Amino acid sequence: MLWIPIDRSLDIPLIRQVYQQIRERILNGDLQSEEKLPSTRELAFELKVSRNVILEAYDQLIAEGFLVTRRGSGTFVAEGTFLKQYKR
Repeated sequence: MLWIPIDRSLDIPLIRQVYQQIRERILNGDLQSEEKLPSTRELAFELKVSRNVILEAYDQLIAEGFLVTRRGSGTFVAEGTFLKQYKR
C-alpha cells in the first residue's frame, strides 16, 4: 500500500497533501513509470479520508501528466515522469 503521511493539524488541505506526496514520490523515483497506484477507494480507506480527496488529487496529477488511467485496469504512473535529484 502507498504510505502517505497526512497531518490534519496543518493548514494545507488534505487534497494538496496527497497530491504533493504522490508527485514528490514520482519525481524522486520512489514511484516508477508504469507502477500501479492503489484504487481511490483503497487509498481513501487506508488514509481515512473521503474518496473525493483522493479523486481530486489523482485528477490533478492526471491533468499534469504524472498519472494515466487505463479503463478497467486502474491508475498508473505515466511514462517518463522520473526526475532524479542528485546530491552535491
